[in-house]
Amino acid sequence: MSNQLSEEDLEKALEMLAVAINEAGSEKEMLFLSKLCFVLANELADIDLLENAINKVNADL
Repeated sequence: MSNQLSEEDLEKALEMLAVAINEAGSEKEMLFLSKLCFVLANELADIDLLENAINKVNADL
């Protein structure tokens, strides 16, 4: 079963990410995103779900 954010929470998440990335600055943007991904992967604690998410993102590039 896949849990997904509501549309309202998804918009809030997008705004929070945009602000955090902006605050990190262009020089640290990639570092911020990498660290965020590692933290979220650890919190997710599901390697198969992580692999599916990576595949979804790669398919959409």
